[in-house]
Amino acid sequence: MRIRRLEIENFRGIERASWRLPTEQTFFTLIGPGDSTKSTILTALERALTDRTTVTFQDTDFHGGDITRPIRIRVAIAELPDELLTLDAFGAFLAGIDVGGNWVHEPNEDHESCVIVELLVDADLEPIWQAFRPPADDGEDDGDPPSIRAKHRARITAFRIDERVDAHLRWSRMSALGKLTSRREDAKETLTAANRAARVAAAEAVTPALKELAKEVQSAFQQIGSSEFADLKPGLDVSLTNAQGNLALFDGDIPLMNFGLGTRRLAGAATQQLANGGASVLLVDEIEYGLEPHRLVHLLTYLRNKEAFSQVFVTTHSPTALQHLDPEDLVMVRCTGGATDVRSLGDPLSLRAVIKRSPEAFLSRRVVVNEGKTEYGMVLQLVDRWNTGTSDGFVSSAALGVVVIEGDGGAGSVKWATELLEVEYEVVLFVDSDDTNTNLLLPNIEAKGGVVVRWAGEVCTEEAVCSQLDADGLNALIQVAFEVHDDPDTAPTVFADQLIARGGPGKDVTAGVDPIDVTTWTNAGIDVEQARRIVSLTASKAKWFKQIHKGRHLGQFVLDTPALQTGPVAQVVEELREAIYARPPVVEDETPAGEEATAGATEAEEPSEAEGLPSA
Repeated sequence: MRIRRLEIENFRGIERASWRLPTEQTFFTLIGPGDSTKSTILTALERALTDRTTVTFQDTDFHGGDITRPIRIRVAIAELPDELLTLDAFGAFLAGIDVGGNWVHEPNEDHESCVIVELLVDADLEPIWQAFRPPADDGEDDGDPPSIRAKHRARITAFRIDERVDAHLRWSRMSALGKLTSRREDAKETLTAANRAARVAAAEAVTPALKELAKEVQSAFQQIGSSEFADLKPGLDVSLTNAQGNLALFDGDIPLMNFGLGTRRLAGAATQQLANGGASVLLVDEIEYGLEPHRLVHLLTYLRNKEAFSQVFVTTHSPTALQHLDPEDLVMVRCTGGATDVRSLGDPLSLRAVIKRSPEAFLSRRVVVNEGKTEYGMVLQLVDRWNTGTSDGFVSSAALGVVVIEGDGGAGSVKWATELLEVEYEVVLFVDSDDTNTNLLLPNIEAKGGVVVRWAGEVCTEEAVCSQLDADGLNALIQVAFEVHDDPDTAPTVFADQLIARGGPGKDVTAGVDPIDVTTWTNAGIDVEQARRIVSLTASKAKWFKQIHKGRHLGQFVLDTPALQTGPVAQVVEELREAIYARPPVVEDETPAGEEATAGATEAEEPSEAEGLPSA
């Protein structure tokens, strides 16, 4: 079984969304900034495919709270097993879907068979599950669509790991353990006996078959990385009152519900997989929740195994998770004014380096790419100061979905910025202007919609800062470099040698000259312009600020030095601030009534009118 296409209308934060899933992809990691509707997509899939008989909807589930427009969720499912195709609800109502995700009334040689499950909720809040078929070319009407009952949806085997995971760690009619047990023996007698006895008596009353099942479950738990349980067995959890839910899994004398959240989530996932088999679809929201990094990495590796599940859909805000994934595993989700765009990232090779070194970039809306460590540290410090703003209507960089990252040198940072723009991230590129080859590449960034911020003239950051300082200001800069030097005690000697090597005066030149006191250099015939060149060249070549924490101190120096509050440095700093805190443009909804939104089509192919979702 495989989900091939998802359409959503008027559900929570999504006014409309269309996602055509690549046929070769089975593992999908939904990424994007906060409030981009990633979790809503998982919830839409869960509700459309749930096997629960009752699902509660509220007015707030409608987009914008507008109950006059129905919630409509359609899921196209292909590669259905033969046992499902023989059911009247499916076999008599098959549609077709091609490689590009375009669906048609009936399958033909260019389309595979699929069933389109439609969940419809009107103002009465009563959900209706039914089969949908796109209109036939000849306009023939199939009549009222047949309903898809819970027992049919149960055959689709889609399940979600969420806050209700504890339910699957005890025996009940709808739990994974209950489903496993019902296939092997009639567990009613065991459940009844166990619920009447004390916990010790229940352990004795459990049948050998249930004990053997617990051992199989223990093995599955350990494979998925849940925990190394010593003695997993059924037992009576007296903290529960549900007449059919008191028999639960224990490790020795401790019920699994007493373990940490991460352990319980993994145990629940393993149990549900056993119950549903390899044909199931798994949904996991915030996969990192409750897991240490090593267990998160193990779980990701396990879930990417194509034999474990037919498809896996997860969301994450974890840079650790992204570092252990490939670009082709990622699906970007963006929502603007209710229009959700969903698209697979694909496999641009150069993005692999960005994911490994700066995975947080992919969890943002806007990425600030800095040429190197000096600029990166400097911008981090500037943003920290700016984020303390208290003006009316101020919005922090975090709220705007901005992430600041270290780039890969001049040309390397331009390449990163280009690739991020290609996959539709907003990009601000902050670079020096002293490299001719890099400067030639910058117009392409601006042509793609990126913002380039650089120093006036052909200078590096250290030159730009020093160009506005007098002798006292240069001394203050040297003092900052002393403070962040790896060995402050030896810094005066080291810096004196470095400055002398690049044209600074030595102590023996003339009386009253100190190599690290720029105010004395005039005694050696060095004017302020020369001093600026010597200090800036030394700061750059000797890498005074070429570490992130040192770049932060340089940023603080820029913020605190009166001479830098006007002129070219202040102008560039203001350009950075404006680019980082720019509000996203308001996109007007120009989709005509009754026309399908095609945002995020994986295969860029225009759908026919017959495929459109009917307007509300």
